[in-house]
Amino acid sequence: MSNICCSPCLPFVVLFLVILSVRGQHASPKMVNIVDFGAIGDHKTLNTVPIQHAILAALMNDMDVYVPRGVFVTGQVELYSGVHIMLDEGAELYASDDPRQYSCLSSITTDTGPCDYPLIFANNAEDVGMYGPGCINGGANDPPGHLVASYNATEQFITPLQFQFPNCTGYSCKPKLVVFKNTRHIILKDITLKNSALWTTTLAQASDVLIDNCTIYGDRRWPNNDGVDIMSSSNIIIKNSNISTGDDSIAIITHTSYACSNISVLHSHLASSSAAIKLAAYEENASGLVSNLRFDNIYVNDTNRGLCIDPRWGSGSIMNASFSNMYISTRFFSSPWWGSAEPIYVTSMSMSKNQTWRGDVKNFHFENITTMSEAGVVLYAEDRPLMNFTFKNISLHIHQFSNISRPSHDYRPAPPPAIYYAPTDGIFIQYATNITLEDVTIRYLPPKQSFWGVCLNVTSNVKDLNKEGLTCLAAS
Repeated sequence: MSNICCSPCLPFVVLFLVILSVRGQHASPKMVNIVDFGAIGDHKTLNTVPIQHAILAALMNDMDVYVPRGVFVTGQVELYSGVHIMLDEGAELYASDDPRQYSCLSSITTDTGPCDYPLIFANNAEDVGMYGPGCINGGANDPPGHLVASYNATEQFITPLQFQFPNCTGYSCKPKLVVFKNTRHIILKDITLKNSALWTTTLAQASDVLIDNCTIYGDRRWPNNDGVDIMSSSNIIIKNSNISTGDDSIAIITHTSYACSNISVLHSHLASSSAAIKLAAYEENASGLVSNLRFDNIYVNDTNRGLCIDPRWGSGSIMNASFSNMYISTRFFSSPWWGSAEPIYVTSMSMSKNQTWRGDVKNFHFENITTMSEAGVVLYAEDRPLMNFTFKNISLHIHQFSNISRPSHDYRPAPPPAIYYAPTDGIFIQYATNITLEDVTIRYLPPKQSFWGVCLNVTSNVKDLNKEGLTCLAAS
């Protein structure tokens, strides 16, 4: 399982390395400087037109775009094939808060409505990207209070302002930061993407993507500011990166018949008030496979839910995934965030009577993982069993280390009641087949809590449970 998707990724990685070797970080004769087109980096002047003109000039002359030191306010701009944006040290593209600066880019998901309104996007393009060490700033709560409608101090939860966009629904009436749609050969390297009002980096039916040594962060109290959303996209590597967001750090989700496959996340640090890594299906037409996934050498810290697999709507399969060499620390945040501090959470169920999940979740391998969490592992299915799960060399530490708790199973989004009180078991398994626990240790750390359950709680519809070294150490 450890080499589950490396080989298919090698050709495009070699290509990226060749491209990187011929691109520097400072302006060269092969770059056009946005200042030469009238851009002013004073954090006040609107620069949409000069930046777009610079991109067009780069396209016509086979060059890249250079952003020097300064804060350049801009509205929506489009990247074209063969064009990369190079942001120097101290360079920042800052998102305009004028809704007239954004146009609709059709979305492939109903999750955020029929339109996306990205700050920077590429559509039907190839060989595009952005390089640091500069940054792109969506302006969410930066400066403090910017784009904020209200703040609930008790829940530590921000309600964002909604933009007056046409054809948007609910929480989607805000700009996304970067969207690559129907685009291939994409590089994001050495860049900071921060404070997005909606999803930070969106890959929609994209392929051959490298995200390397990037910093992605947003206010931990801000909903729906996901770090990287991978939708119906393939051949992707995320490595050497730090992602800290309110919503999911990395979400890999099928919304169409296109597959999400050959995806690796390596040597990275993740933190989220929601889930660090999410695998899911959320759409009636979500029939594409989510498969051949590798997560290795990942540090997950101060997170509400660690690894989350939760398909709710569609008919594909989520399968062939490995998680290895990981440390996961989780705690309960507050009720608006889905989750109850589970380090590993796998569910397979329907969102509602009319939004049903008809697919499989199978062939998962977890190895060399240590957790420190306020809840245990949850494996739960309703209509179709979880199949072929292996846990090897796993050390689970359960400890009430924050001042709040919610001993429960949180199955949101799901029919009400979606949250059930439940004691904190080390591992809870319902409706699964062929589950192997090999060299698994569960430690309950003092002080003992009244709501703690048992080390292993298995329902009667679990078949072929193999225990090859299960140790339980209870708190006194």
